[in-house]
Formats: sequence, C-alpha cells, structure tokens
Amino acid sequence: MAVVAVLAAGVGLFYNGYGPMALKDRDTPQLSAREAKAQLDDTLRTAMGAISPPVAYFGGFYAVDRRRDHADGEPSLLSDVRAVVSLRTKVAPARIPVLLDQMKQLWGERCRPEDHTLDYSAKHYTDLSCPGHEGTSFTLSVVSSENEPSVEVYLRAEVSSPVRYQPENDYGTGPTGKRLGSRQPQDLDDPYWSH
Repeated sequence: MAVVAVLAAGVGLFYNGYGPMALKDRDTPQLSAREAKAQLDDTLRTAMGAISPPVAYFGGFYAVDRRRDHADGEPSLLSDVRAVVSLRTKVAPARIPVLLDQMKQLWGERCRPEDHTLDYSAKHYTDLSCPGHEGTSFTLSVVSSENEPSVEVYLRAEVSSPVRYQPENDYGTGPTGKRLGSRQPQDLDDPYWSH
C-alpha cells in the first residue's frame, strides 16, 4: 500500500512540474535583465543610427511579459522582454519606402515585410521584421491612415532568449531617454522626412 502511495505522489509531482525534465528546464533564464537591456539597446541604437538623415525620437520603454504560471501554480521566473521607440519626427507616407529600404540594407535580406488593415479601423499597418543583433529580433512598424498627412513609426527590438523576470521599472530609461507619454503625436517637421 505504501508503494502505491509513493508512486501516486511521484506521478502527481511529475505532472505538476516537479519531474526531472521539468526541474532541469524549469525557470532557467539565459539572460539577466541587465544583459537583455544591453542587447535591446544595442539593436535599437544600431537601427536608429542607420536612419539617414537622422530623426528625433520620443523616449522609449521596455515591456516585460512574465511567462505563465506553472501547472502547479508556481509563478514563473521567466519573462519575454521587448523595447519600443517611436519617432517624433513627422514622416510623410512617400518616405516610407526609403525608411524600409534603409532597414533592409542594415539587417540584410532576411527581413520579412507584412501589410495588413484592421477591419474595424481605417489604419494600415506595415511591419518589417528582421533578425537583430545578438539574439534579438527587430521590427519597424508603420501605421498610416488616409486621413493623416504623416505616419506613426515605431522601432521595436525583442530578446529571443528567456530573461529572468524583473518588473519594467527595473530596466530604467529607454535608449533615447525618459518616456514622454503613452501616445505622443509626431510634432517635429523635417525638410526631408516630413515632405
């Protein structure tokens, strides 16, 4: 009877995340928050440096998505982390092909473009997804509308490896300084990009 109880307990523990394979792979981060921040900042700064002529940015931010709890209810110690920077310079729709081409030249031919329009919105979305530096991915996102003379442009980098969970505030300021707000309009005119 004792053997059956031990086996039942062992099976229960195994299926609730305490088996030998689960323990081996459970919450083993490949990066610390500091390492993730360095990789994200490097990727975004590289992309920002490739835009010519240079543009102005709003302060970026880090988004930390903690992974789901384990089957036994134990909180995960892992997270997925990305950093986002938005352009403050007004960009005319006619300049988007130039911007996309500059990112393709930077990141190479493995970039994948994707266009879509949401049914409930008059906005059109263009994403260019590329491999970034050191285990990061990079995405240039453009949001346009027929009613608007300029487009919204976002640069996003995401870490490919699991990161030890730390709250967003622990990542500090973004690669372009302090975040100015959640949705800032493009308000700087540029002789090249804005016309």
